[in-house]
Amino acid sequence: MRRKHRSEEDETGIDMTPMLDIVFIMLIFFIVTTSFVKEDTVEIARPSTNQDSTPPKNPPPLIVVSIDNQSNVFMEERSIDPEAIRANIETQLAVDPRSPVLVRVHEDAINDVLVTAVDQANAAGVSKVNVARWITAD
Repeated sequence: MRRKHRSEEDETGIDMTPMLDIVFIMLIFFIVTTSFVKEDTVEIARPSTNQDSTPPKNPPPLIVVSIDNQSNVFMEERSIDPEAIRANIETQLAVDPRSPVLVRVHEDAINDVLVTAVDQANAAGVSKVNVARWITAD
């Protein structure tokens, strides 16, 4: 009996058409089911670069609350209790109610003390509370 030998031209190949059909169907499915969500953003008022502005006459004094690396609170170079921040700020606001508050905080301080300081300033009725990093000269 004679055997037929397959030639190289008769080799079977893999038909890619069904796989491509499935890929396109999946692509269409993902495009259709994707929900496009508009993310919430926060508008930030950037300071102007106008150099012609003159500083205001008689600016209000700045009230500085400092928090060191041991989470000790200082106002006017004296140590105070974090719960006494409000009373001290109210005393200084009696002089000028427009005064802004600056909370200087060391990067190693406990966050709870910073939050307490900002909350106490807001409770004292301060219209503007700023937070800055306390940079020490080591």
